[in-house]
Amino acid sequence: MPRLSPELEIWRGLLRGQRSMLLRLVATLKREADLTTAQYEALLSLREAGGALGAADLSHLLLYSSGSTTHLVARLEERGLVVRTRGDVDARQVRIALTDAGVALIEKATAAHTADIEAQFAPLIHDEERDALLAFARRLAAAEGVTSQPADAVPGRPR
Repeated sequence: MPRLSPELEIWRGLLRGQRSMLLRLVATLKREADLTTAQYEALLSLREAGGALGAADLSHLLLYSSGSTTHLVARLEERGLVVRTRGDVDARQVRIALTDAGVALIEKATAAHTADIEAQFAPLIHDEERDALLAFARRLAAAEGVTSQPADAVPGRPR
């Protein structure tokens, strides 16, 4: 097989490297906080949104179908980490909110996960590369209609 073009090698290196590192990070999340990646991302999205979101908004942030989000939220609800409430005017509207246990767990998990990322990922970014990598990450996220920052950290962006 011929050598890959630089663009394809970048894609493959980013994809495989991210996946390999993510598997290690997820193993730590599971061991330390008993959370899957999906559960962590859901709780983190709720925390970043001030503690609650509509089900459709959570699905959008997670890039999940409504059915997948419903299943995920049901598992979090069984653990007492979130509660679901129906809208007063429209019962089809579902709001998902963190419980006190959910807040405590996401705070603990985020502290451990951030420390893990700082230890494993941050050393791979050299000072002279930081600006170019940050610009690329932002451009990639924007091209996909997402952001690399929490919603509440982006000026003019609703929670």
